[in-house]
Amino acid sequence: MQKHLIFTSGRSGSNYLSNTLNLSPECLNYGEVLGEWTLPYKMLGKFFLANGKVDKYLDIIYSNRCYYELAQLYSAYAHVKGGRLVNYKKYSKIKSIGIKDFFVTMEWQQCFDYFLKDLSIKVIYLHRDNILQRYVSGLFLKSSGLATSYQKLDTGKVTIDIDDLLSQLKIFDEECTREKEFISKLTKHDVLDIEYQAYFQSPQSTQDWNGAIFDFLGIEPVKEMSKQTKILSNSLKDVVTNYVELLDAIRGSQYEKLLY
Repeated sequence: MQKHLIFTSGRSGSNYLSNTLNLSPECLNYGEVLGEWTLPYKMLGKFFLANGKVDKYLDIIYSNRCYYELAQLYSAYAHVKGGRLVNYKKYSKIKSIGIKDFFVTMEWQQCFDYFLKDLSIKVIYLHRDNILQRYVSGLFLKSSGLATSYQKLDTGKVTIDIDDLLSQLKIFDEECTREKEFISKLTKHDVLDIEYQAYFQSPQSTQDWNGAIFDFLGIEPVKEMSKQTKILSNSLKDVVTNYVELLDAIRGSQYEKLLY
């Protein structure tokens, strides 16, 4: 069975992409599995990852039939609880199985070698180059607790702590450099590079990229699109109360280009 990885960073649309892949009866993406807050980690990771057995842990995620069936049962339960249709998939019909995880989590778990060694894993590199938009999106996540939504929300506005912003942008910038260093090492892997803005530029661009993603994974495309909705406006002026202060802080810096 073909394996894949959605390699990404926070607030880059990876939940949408994972949900989109799971619309296909031929594909299963487990989502995050390496973070301490995830169900797989709570079930298995405490033993394997705590004992330095990240390779064994990921082998179970990717290849263990029993784990697959348990995950399907839990998914069915979560869908029923959330009022959504159950999407149980037969193992025999799955052509591509994978996970999605963040660069910072993978770096923390020191699992890059696992993916570098396995040339059969197809990598979808989903990244959001506008780290200012990522930062603002992260603020709304903290205030609302909502990583995803299936309905349009009135999110209100947020006030930015300028000192925190400049500090976090520097951290994000350094992380992006290390992300790309990892990607540059995947010279023998199949890698699909997708930038957030290009993916979500319009409904048509999202649909076109979805077609390319399904083709990349060697599975039949689906016409249906994820019902997950975009939470924030693309315009910072619409969501930041101290937008003028933000402009003054960013202008003339290396981050000025992120305003436009």
